[in-house]
Amino acid sequence: MSSSTSPPTDATTSPAANLTPSAASMLQVLLPSLTKLDDMVETVWSKQDELNSVLDRLTAELEQFDELVQPDSSSVGRGQQASQKLKDSRARIANVNVVLKRVRTRLDNVSMLAQAKILQNQQQQQQQQ
Repeated sequence: MSSSTSPPTDATTSPAANLTPSAASMLQVLLPSLTKLDDMVETVWSKQDELNSVLDRLTAELEQFDELVQPDSSSVGRGQQASQKLKDSRARIANVNVVLKRVRTRLDNVSMLAQAKILQNQQQQQQQQ
């Protein structure tokens, strides 16, 4: 996952220690995919930050526009409607971010378990040699 994710130092106390060798092998195969998914989540978060900045800027511009337009103009309602749509979009993005955070937490947990089990298997192989 991220470079800050590291396996636990004591693999024997990890829940990964209960995995069978075949499960550990599967995790070792899946680890690159998990890392790629984590990188994709990072990219989405970054792009959503950029999108939020643009939405903030557009909302501010629409609010400024509403202040400049004469009260009897029909454009006032359109500006407010557009501003509300942008705010609604921002709320949907926030909901997606919550889901992405949960996914990332789960991916991090699976990655840590896999790395701990791989480390444990490597240590066992070294001890057997």
